[in-house]
Amino acid sequence: MTDHITAPHLSHPSAENADSPGRPGLSRRRLLQGTAAMGGLLAFGTAVSASTTPAFAATVSRPDIISAKSWGATAPKGSLSRIDRRPGHLVIHHTTHENASDFSDEAAREVARLIQRNHKTNGWADTGQQFTVARGGQMLEGRQGSLAAVVDGTRFIEGAHAYGFNDQSVGIEVDGMYMSDLPTDAQWDSLVHLSAFICERYGIDVDNIIAHRDAPGAQTLCCGDAFYAKLPALRKAVRTALAHGVDAGPGTSRDYPTVRPGDQGDAVRRVQVTLTGIGHQPGAADGVYGQATEQAVREYQSAIGTGVDGVVGPRTWGALATHRAAGATVRSGDAGTEVEYLQRGLKASDGADLATDGIFGEQTQAAVKGFQSSRSLTSDGIAGPNTWGALKSAR
Repeated sequence: MTDHITAPHLSHPSAENADSPGRPGLSRRRLLQGTAAMGGLLAFGTAVSASTTPAFAATVSRPDIISAKSWGATAPKGSLSRIDRRPGHLVIHHTTHENASDFSDEAAREVARLIQRNHKTNGWADTGQQFTVARGGQMLEGRQGSLAAVVDGTRFIEGAHAYGFNDQSVGIEVDGMYMSDLPTDAQWDSLVHLSAFICERYGIDVDNIIAHRDAPGAQTLCCGDAFYAKLPALRKAVRTALAHGVDAGPGTSRDYPTVRPGDQGDAVRRVQVTLTGIGHQPGAADGVYGQATEQAVREYQSAIGTGVDGVVGPRTWGALATHRAAGATVRSGDAGTEVEYLQRGLKASDGADLATDGIFGEQTQAAVKGFQSSRSLTSDGIAGPNTWGALKSAR
């Protein structure tokens, strides 16, 4: 097990326990870090919400978010509150975990499971925050239902991450301790992308991206002094993303652009992280498409029986998607990253004329049934292990 998994999790008992009455006591974070000065807090109304959507210039691509189902979340303890309006603020946290060097997908999933266990121990119904950004830059759903809610854009699941402000905000936990250190480059890139997507979907003003310490009544130094000093840069980067889009450029889509040797950026990093997670060795997840990454891509392409050219195009992306999502069971009515991976896998393997919107509707169900029938599988329209296995072998 990695260091950051065995280290104690300093969770957010300073956040509102939305799942049971009363305000929790002082957290270890507050005992260790002291109480933040109350001066300089941002001014907030008593009922903050975004009544209008800013006129953003470009569409932000949907981030590659690992759903709670995919990372192995246990069922909530009791019901979760759905708020049928948009939140007005985005609150940034750090987990105060040790800054681990394991950037793998499995480490990210284990962090998500650890956070949920600890937050349930606090007496909360589920993970407190809506989203998490792991050390390797992986983005994960936290409180269950949050991914589908932000894709919808008109509602959110009330969290337990910022006392007295949970019904006005959504929260992102950035894994690590950032009093003197900063998040990894991969975390920063993912945080910008995720924050821009959330702001666009909910119409949140970029100036309302705040640190936990700046939430009304907060008594914490979260998200750490070094990270806090970078929040103006985060807001600036999010404004740029909203103006120009994220992952824009030539290729299959904003989310899955064609990448090749010499390229750099978040798409390359996602190739590296995914290849590492399924047992290949592309080198560090640094977003630089060098020799080690090219060799790993070629080996992967050879293994799946597609063209071996070292270029990650539609078929290679489709294969990576189905490998990463394999094991999840998705069906009509589901939404999220695994559904999008399923759609991309069907397009790459079976030539399905299918939208890759991450929503399992009638078109996706028909495509799944058609694929299952062509492979002599039970044609029930539910993508389970046998369907994923057939997709992986249909290259």
